[in-house]
Amino acid sequence: MSARYDELVRAAEAAFTADGFERSAELYSEAVLVAEREGDADAADRAFCSRCSVLLELDRGAEEIPKLKEILLRSTNPKNRFHAAYCTAVAYDISGDDEKAHSYADRAAEFADELGDPVSSSRSLNLVGSLAIRGSRFEEAERAFVRSLAAHQGLEGHHRMTEAQVRDNLGYVLMCTDRLSEGLATCEQARATLEQLGADHYLYETLQDLCYGHLLAENLDRAEECGERALDLAVDFEDDQVAKNCLFLLSEIAVRRGDTFRARRYLRELTAYYPEVGVNEEIIDVFLATDLTSVVNLRG
Repeated sequence: MSARYDELVRAAEAAFTADGFERSAELYSEAVLVAEREGDADAADRAFCSRCSVLLELDRGAEEIPKLKEILLRSTNPKNRFHAAYCTAVAYDISGDDEKAHSYADRAAEFADELGDPVSSSRSLNLVGSLAIRGSRFEEAERAFVRSLAAHQGLEGHHRMTEAQVRDNLGYVLMCTDRLSEGLATCEQARATLEQLGADHYLYETLQDLCYGHLLAENLDRAEECGERALDLAVDFEDDQVAKNCLFLLSEIAVRRGDTFRARRYLRELTAYYPEVGVNEEIIDVFLATDLTSVVNLRG
């Protein structure tokens, strides 16, 4: 490929690592055009799949599923086929089609095994584990995350960021399966790495998990600190699901402190995400009287 293509891909990767997702997607789009002009279909497909990966981080890209399926069917490049299957699985997951997400995640894992590439294996296993968490299949999720971390061993650079995500996922599973201390320690490792890398776009989910774990451990000050930081970042990055989770967790912290006034404030903020319901004091009363931390799956 041309020097211009390589330059664009390097710049896109750097922008992605620095949380510049929109810029990264633009650079990958330019790389696609360069590859198409030069008649290199494999390079064009590679840049297109990379662009889709970036868009999926922004909860976009479902409209690219037909093109991804086309690459999956016609490409003879095993790396591109892996990327196409992986992105299709994530796109279906975002759109709420669990069955298709599982199907394409399994295909991505198969392609990763054929490649023998630790990065691809780790990504696909993390996806399999994340989908298992959604269905509260924690044993399956733990196996996938442990294997994903093993595949990450020895990888440096921006792979440290994805390794921290997997570590956080594993920590959450440990918390959900009555290994609270181990889970908290694992998530704290992930937090330290993400903070060191300045990866705020991923940090807030780890902080949410730490809020949950410290709440279960009755470490209310630390739980509140993590929850407030997570909420602020989730609002900044427009992640409504994490924001809602944090408001719920912060309200429970306030309840355990006996501060019902503060708990009601958080729950009223939570109702703003459900305008069709509005502020319903009866529903708020139910939440105040019920500890849902033992039955709620934050990733479900």
